[in-house]
Amino acid sequence: MHIASLGSSFASGPSIPPQLPPPAARRSGANYPSLVSRALSATLTDLSASGATLLNVLSEPQQTLQGTLPPQLEGLPADADVVTITGGGNDLGYSAGMMGEAAGIVLGGEGGLLEALGLRGGVAAVGEKEAVERFVRVIEAVRARAPGARIFLVEYLAVFGEETGVADDQPLGSEAVERYRALAGVLGRVYRRAAERGGERVEVVEISRMSEGHAVGTREPWVVGFTEGLLMGGGAPYHPNAEGHKAVAREVERRVRKALEL
Repeated sequence: MHIASLGSSFASGPSIPPQLPPPAARRSGANYPSLVSRALSATLTDLSASGATLLNVLSEPQQTLQGTLPPQLEGLPADADVVTITGGGNDLGYSAGMMGEAAGIVLGGEGGLLEALGLRGGVAAVGEKEAVERFVRVIEAVRARAPGARIFLVEYLAVFGEETGVADDQPLGSEAVERYRALAGVLGRVYRRAAERGGERVEVVEISRMSEGHAVGTREPWVVGFTEGLLMGGGAPYHPNAEGHKAVAREVERRVRKALEL
């Protein structure tokens, strides 16, 4: 079996060891695609990269502080049996928005530093309709390059939940938390609408609902909070931790086995 992974940081696993080359991708050898491929004794082509938009998956090179990454679909193998896609959050301004707002609070609004870190606050780059169109174009391109592949749209883990409040590792106030919870809901609709338009052999892996009880502020969080030390140390606040990737991997493995009758 050949598995290919496309998408952004919620797939690539920034700051989770071991980090693999190229450095620009900030990609872990213990992210959910790696764990799934090992569980299924499959070959893995992991093309995911932190900061990627759906356009970076589709056709636009991705510019990073460590270098330029080619469009992810250029590396998609034609013999892929399974393609996982976790993306769209950067198109909507989800991850960068919440990190930018939190950094503005923790760092005292140091604009130059925020700009250097690539953190800009909370305005969505595109709306829901455009995000759906981008996702559909990615699905169509995957079909064209790997016509035999089963496509799994793997949702983002829940970052904020009902138990999330202001804390030492979570500086955002209740209004911001609710705003980003609403944006996570938009992202969920993007996945569902894209899958509906994608047709046969495309399905959503409903990670957001499964992970609601493991958001920031819970007893067993699957995502990390936000601290200045984490940010300045090169970590990825408000992103899945190692346990989060393990949880996603278990669900993706289950769905792949069911779909392919393994």
